[in-house]
Amino acid sequence: MTDTILPHELPHALDRAPAGIRVLSLDCFDTLLWRDCHAPADLFGELGEPTTGQRMGGEAQARKAETTWNRRSEVTLPAIYAHALPGADDTQLHAAIARELAAEARACFAFAPTVDLMRAARARGIRVAIVSDTYLDADQLRDLIATAAGEEVAGLIDTIIVSSTAGISKTQGLLAHALKAARCRAHEVLHIGDNLRADYEGARALGIPALHLVQFGDAAARRLRFERACRQLAGEARQGIRGLQPHRALLARDEPVIADPARRLGFAVLGPLFHAFDQWLRREAEALESARGGTVHWLFMLRDGHLSHRVNRVGGPATRSAPVEISRFTATAASLTSREAYDRHVALEQGLNPATLARQMLMTESEIELLVGRAESAEDKAKASTRLLAELRKGQRQKVTLRRARAMADRLVEHVRAAVDPQPGDTLMLVDLGYNGSAQNRVDALLAEAFDVHVAGRYLLLREMAASGLDKRGLIDEAHFEPEFCEALCGNVAVLEQLSTCELGSVTDYSETGEPIRTASGLKGSQSAVRDAVQAGVCDFARAALDPPIVRVADPHRERAWREGAAAALARFMFLPQPDELKVVKSFEHDINMGSARMVPLFDADRAREGMRRRGLFYMKGSARMYLPAELAEADMSTRLALFAQKRFGLGLTYEDYAPSVLEIPAFFVGAQGSAHAQVQALPTHDGFAAIRVPVGEGGTGVAVQLGAACEWIEVAGISCAPVRSLKGGAQNDAVPIPVAARFDAMTEHAPGIFECLGETALLLIEPEALPKLDEPAMIEIVVRPLRLRGDPALQLARTTGLAQSAIARLGSAAA
Repeated sequence: MTDTILPHELPHALDRAPAGIRVLSLDCFDTLLWRDCHAPADLFGELGEPTTGQRMGGEAQARKAETTWNRRSEVTLPAIYAHALPGADDTQLHAAIARELAAEARACFAFAPTVDLMRAARARGIRVAIVSDTYLDADQLRDLIATAAGEEVAGLIDTIIVSSTAGISKTQGLLAHALKAARCRAHEVLHIGDNLRADYEGARALGIPALHLVQFGDAAARRLRFERACRQLAGEARQGIRGLQPHRALLARDEPVIADPARRLGFAVLGPLFHAFDQWLRREAEALESARGGTVHWLFMLRDGHLSHRVNRVGGPATRSAPVEISRFTATAASLTSREAYDRHVALEQGLNPATLARQMLMTESEIELLVGRAESAEDKAKASTRLLAELRKGQRQKVTLRRARAMADRLVEHVRAAVDPQPGDTLMLVDLGYNGSAQNRVDALLAEAFDVHVAGRYLLLREMAASGLDKRGLIDEAHFEPEFCEALCGNVAVLEQLSTCELGSVTDYSETGEPIRTASGLKGSQSAVRDAVQAGVCDFARAALDPPIVRVADPHRERAWREGAAAALARFMFLPQPDELKVVKSFEHDINMGSARMVPLFDADRAREGMRRRGLFYMKGSARMYLPAELAEADMSTRLALFAQKRFGLGLTYEDYAPSVLEIPAFFVGAQGSAHAQVQALPTHDGFAAIRVPVGEGGTGVAVQLGAACEWIEVAGISCAPVRSLKGGAQNDAVPIPVAARFDAMTEHAPGIFECLGETALLLIEPEALPKLDEPAMIEIVVRPLRLRGDPALQLARTTGLAQSAIARLGSAAA
């Protein structure tokens, strides 16, 4: 018979048992009783007194004392509390024990497939025994099962055997006590449990047929473990059950049977998130209707609201709901109906590609062609931006834009009217993935006035960049999580957007009757097919969550559990994506969607690898990449957690903080006006690499870096030129560096980029004509990895004065 069994196979486990089975023996925790939290100690956060640390310390001390005096390690709950609360009297100890048992009952539920197996056993006349390694006694465990899962489940159990009473664990032979209590032989019992050593090996050692319950596959177990870590980094409440993961049972039962990786990603990763969002939206709609009266109309803001709309339909769509196409572009255009809004938008968006800004200001394509042209170079774009700003300052242009904006606003209103036809006193609930609620900021007043309604924005993730004063709430927002955590999540929203959207192109206008006018979708067919499979998996989860494999009497922390579980799942996917997940989205592109047809790759691992070597952790600190954690997926855990910590806590560390140790190397600068000698630093970046940065002179100046003074062998990974301002981080940090050609003197290349320095005078030379001409201060970045240092670097550098003249002479000859 098969030795392992998966959760969804439990109801039929008896079909795989040997003939003559008289007793079904089951482990209790994580086989029959499961917890909503990740680990048993997570529920100690609800105890108050003792603290989690004190409770765990009390158990460790009780086991040590029991081993010392009685030569056994199994203990009882009273013994644990006697050590955890040494100054408590009997009344206080009893009260503390009662609090823990109550907390256990609130956290526990019976796993439905296991209950189905127990019912099947009783139907065949097979007795059911629970055999558990636990500090609870048999009566406490039976009461816990009845309180958490109900008397019907507890009534299926004939016998309970616990290690705290027997004094030995399952690995020490506890199951022999079960055989004696059941008055049967080993081959007449089938034992099932989740602990390989205790349940499977412990049973087989006694000759008892056994099945090892594999609760989660390796990928799922790792994902849940990482989600727990992300929840801890997010910051946990001081009191209450911690590590809540209400989706554990659904993942255990259903994930193993999903073969398609994209569909599995939707089910296991995004499914819990969007189910939590949908359930929260339903509560929010009820609250709005109760507080304000009228009808609440759900407006799913396409394109990003598409997946939320699909999930809502799975659970039974809201009475008044519809998808609406209000893009950031149309919302912005419809808001430019006043001089104040006009001036503000021009001021804040100045610096955009001039053609993009012109479209946002509602210029026609022919007007854009005449004014902006086809500016491609930086110089042409700067001139075009100057012409555009001059045009936008003209009173006549302002009048034209305001008139066109009012017409756009009227058409947008008709679009909403055609979707839901709201009546005075109703509420329009805008549903979107969120982040800032920018579209609501721009159309809230317009819709409220046009329909005489209240407008409420409800978002999956919300962190407002400015205090708008509008009715906005988020499943994950600053009312429930620290602002820095919400901000950190917003940095990687592109991956969530691309998995939540639909095939439609971005809406750029509406007909007079409100029909959307769209651009053509720029998404590749393969991307659409993958996205559809992911969304199908999300809907599978939402459908399964309507009837979860859970048997429980009460669920007092349901709302908090799903909110916190969703936040941890989202943070994990954003900051610790797994290789199988990245394979699903590896070819995805992102649509900027602000009057531009620009599509950019969702992530580029090669670009990140080069960036890390050039800038190290500072690259991560200042980068404005679409999905940077995906680009760093090949890095070690310390690097990935450093990124999360930097984004999560806003640590404000500088480049020098990241790279405190340096290697000093002599450099020589030679031009028509003479020469100079200086020491430059090779600052550590990542994976053993270091960056040497030297300023670019006024023209006609070359540079030589005397690598041989410090290294006998060295890898040269890249030589490039970049503006000095790019060190400030942000979008400038992601500017593509300009490659620079170099010559090598007294350096032999044994493999691509791997050089042997033939002496202390070995040089890397960059001649003046190799440097690009930039209109701003620039620097040369030389990325190297020292492979073998030349003795004591400090001693060698002290000798460079005598070597300088020959180096300068060689460089001077090149400059001449």
